[in-house]
Amino acid sequence: MCPASWSIWWWAEMRRGLLIALMGAVVLSAGCGFRLQGQSSWPQQWHRYLLDYPARDPAMVAFVDLLEESLGYRGLINGGEPAVRIELRSLRDGKTIAAIGGDGKAVEFELQRALAFQLHTANWSSSLFELSSSRRLSFDPSVVLAKEAEEDQLRLALSRDLIELLILRAEAELRAVQVPR
Repeated sequence: MCPASWSIWWWAEMRRGLLIALMGAVVLSAGCGFRLQGQSSWPQQWHRYLLDYPARDPAMVAFVDLLEESLGYRGLINGGEPAVRIELRSLRDGKTIAAIGGDGKAVEFELQRALAFQLHTANWSSSLFELSSSRRLSFDPSVVLAKEAEEDQLRLALSRDLIELLILRAEAELRAVQVPR
């Protein structure tokens, strides 16, 4: 066997071995109850939903678009005869100075986003839930445009955090509710 063909054979064997090892890891992790992040166990009887929110708030509208995308990804259906109504009461943003540089200018902020929501079914309403998430934003004060773009990305990440928290809380609450007959 010439060195070039041996090298090709060796790489093919390595790739096949890695593929087998990867498949084995997937099978083992699935067997122990591992789920990919974002997968949920939303109760099937509540698979139709309706979102109720203040449509005049642009931040809330953008948040609702992300929430509908996430709920749709989980197989939930918006509209029709909804089994559960998710009432989004408020979405509040905050920004506080977390650190000041030697020149007296802010060099780090803490961004906060808080959501208040309530769940409703035909014969039940949950208590009002308040969720919040925060992230740190560090930047160079001389690069203002980069700071704004990074802040927008962090606000998006905060929204995604709140959506995951909302879904987890809703799943837990809806599991405890009696199924409508």
